[in-house]
Amino acid sequence: MKNLHDKFVKDRLLEKQNAIDFLQVALPKEMSDILSLDQLMPTQNSFVTDRVKELFSDVVYQCKLTTGDDVYCCILIEHKSYKDPLAAFQIGSYLFEGYRQQIKNRQPFRVIIPLIFYHHEDTWVYKPVESFFVSLPEVLHPYIPKFDTIFFDVNNLSDQTIMEMRNAAWATMFLTQKHHTRPEELLERIGKIYESLQTVEERNSFEKNIVYVLMTFSKNDHFIEIIQKEHYKPINKVIMTIYEQAITEGLIKGKTEGRMEGRMEGKTEVILALFEDQIPLSLIARYTKLTEMEVKNILIEKQKIKE
Repeated sequence: MKNLHDKFVKDRLLEKQNAIDFLQVALPKEMSDILSLDQLMPTQNSFVTDRVKELFSDVVYQCKLTTGDDVYCCILIEHKSYKDPLAAFQIGSYLFEGYRQQIKNRQPFRVIIPLIFYHHEDTWVYKPVESFFVSLPEVLHPYIPKFDTIFFDVNNLSDQTIMEMRNAAWATMFLTQKHHTRPEELLERIGKIYESLQTVEERNSFEKNIVYVLMTFSKNDHFIEIIQKEHYKPINKVIMTIYEQAITEGLIKGKTEGRMEGRMEGKTEVILALFEDQIPLSLIARYTKLTEMEVKNILIEKQKIKE
C-alpha cells in the first residue's frame, strides 16, 4: 500500500487489542453488543481482488457472536482524497468476492460486515446502491442489490470522546486525522494525552505514533516552527527528539527537502495537465522551469510516455 494512512491504520489493526479498541468505537452499540470482541481472531483472508487493490485494503477478523455463531468481521479501510459517490458498488464487489471465496474453499457461510473508515475533511454522505435507482418503478426495486455498510467518519467523533479513549495510539491518530489543518489544536490535545500516560510502556507506545504525526505534517513547516518556538513543553521536546531521529533514519525529510518535494509535486500536476492538453515538452519545460529531460522523466514515471 502506497498510502501513508492505509499503512499506519492497517499496522494497528493487525494487533488484536488495537482492533478491539477500534471496533468498540467504530461499531454501532447494537452490533458490538452481539459480538464477542474479546474472542476476535485474525485470519489470513483478504477479499480484495487485484483489480481493486489500489482502492481498498482490508483486514479480516473472525469473530464469534454472543450466541456462539461465527461471523467474519471485515474491516474495509477506505482512504481517498475525494468523496466517492460510487463506493457502494465497489464494496458490493468486495462482499461478493468474500462469499465467492467461502464457496471456493467449501467453508460454511459467514456474514461479512463491511466498514468504511473515512477521515478526510470533506463531508461525505455515503450512498447505498439502491439510492441510485430511486426513479425506477417499484416493481423493479426487488432486483436492486441491497446491503448495509457501516460508515465510520473520524470527523464525527468529538475531541472529548477521542481523548477519553484508553488506546493512546488510536487517540493520537484520530486527532491527527481530524486536526491536520490545525496544528496548534492538535499539539494541545496530544500534549494532554501524553501527560496523562502513567507508565514507560504507555509512553513508548505513544511515541511510535509521533512518526505518523510528523509524516502527516512533513510538508508543513509551520508545524515544526510551532514546536521549536514552544520547545519547553514536554510534548514538543518528545516530538523534536523523534523528528531529528526520523530525519537521520530517512523516515521523513527536513524542512528544505520537504519544501522542494512539495514544489515538485505541484509541478508534476501542472506537467500532467499540460501534457493532456497536448502542449509540447519544450513549452512545458519553460512553464515549469524544468529541463525537457526532467519533464520527460516525470512523464515516464507517471507512465504517460515510454522511455
